[in-house]
Amino acid sequence: MSGCPGQVNIDTGTVSAFVSQNSPMRHKLKAELNGRDMVMTQTAKAEFDNMIRVAGPQEKARAQRFMYRVTVVPGNPSSRAANLQTTKKVGANDKVIFGTGDNMSIPTITSDAKFVRGASAQGVDFDVIVHDPVPLTGT
Repeated sequence: MSGCPGQVNIDTGTVSAFVSQNSPMRHKLKAELNGRDMVMTQTAKAEFDNMIRVAGPQEKARAQRFMYRVTVVPGNPSSRAANLQTTKKVGANDKVIFGTGDNMSIPTITSDAKFVRGASAQGVDFDVIVHDPVPLTGT
């Protein structure tokens, strides 16, 4: 599976930054992703579905609208991601999420700098766009 230059893989933290009430990152992310097709692994979608339970009504409504613009894809990590050792910084879900973007030859946009550093420490550098994390506010 190979991606097109117009695609980007989004992780759970990025969806949170898009839908969080009064998110300082929303406009920056919109500008960064302007015109690109967003994909999200089933793993990231499941994480987000679990996280959205703490969201407030405005965030839930924004999340629903946002997900209409995202194509959910099966997790299919690259061998270099699958071969990473699972550690405190390198989680099993992260290996699927980032590894799928790697396998599709598209960047992953993320707020998970901890994973990026952990993978790099194991000799694997992913094509990533890192942004500041934005938690859900519950409003």
